[in-house]
Amino acid sequence: MRIAIFSDVHGNFSALDAVLEDIKQQDPDLMFFAGDLCVFGSQPASCVQRLRAEEISCVHGNTDLWISNDPLLSDDIVVEERERSHDIHTATEWTWSQLDAMDRAWLRTLPFHKRFSPTIYPQDDLFIVHANPLDVEQPIYPPIARQEELYGEIKQPDDALKPLLGGIVFGVLCFGHVHIPNVRHWNEKTLANISSVSLPLDGDVRAKYGLLTWDDGWSIEHRHVEYDIDQEISNLAKKKPPQWQVRSRQLQTGRTE
Repeated sequence: MRIAIFSDVHGNFSALDAVLEDIKQQDPDLMFFAGDLCVFGSQPASCVQRLRAEEISCVHGNTDLWISNDPLLSDDIVVEERERSHDIHTATEWTWSQLDAMDRAWLRTLPFHKRFSPTIYPQDDLFIVHANPLDVEQPIYPPIARQEELYGEIKQPDDALKPLLGGIVFGVLCFGHVHIPNVRHWNEKTLANISSVSLPLDGDVRAKYGLLTWDDGWSIEHRHVEYDIDQEISNLAKKKPPQWQVRSRQLQTGRTE
């Protein structure tokens, strides 16, 4: 049994098309999308319509919820948070304007999680969410050594995972959100960040997804897919969604500023 899981497309149809083509070449038994489909990219409608047409099983991410629940701006919040909320508001407003009524309605139907059971035992299950099993915002960071390498500090020690994971039975948790491919182990559970199709944060500009195989246990492969980044940057320059220059630099460098 082979299962392909991809996440965090963020309106990048060029990368999505390349990833789906690579997935088809792997010929998996099932395919899942782990959220954040539209916001920040140049072609949100094309991304929605592609997943709808192929009837891919999906869960929602935080930016998918933003489209239905635009944040309110308030003078009571600090300047930095107000600016962040403004950026989110403008990005979601633009994205919303690119979608037709059917696309918007489809996004609202996406569930929070999916579960796949290869055996009758829940401890073997594959559990698919966007960020963590409780919500779509709190990140699960890479293993401790990788955190120190990436951030120069430990952002999330192992004991901080218990509130997010302690009461849920599964074998492998698959998620995106952080845009950095990694596998972390916690209390005999495997936490697999299958990374992002777009807007990478690991310095590798390729599109990425996860390919999981069940054979009396799960094995995990992170696949890296070349695509035409220049074409996507050209699309951003043509469509000019909010903060498009920032997104273009991230696509070119694989990092934020």
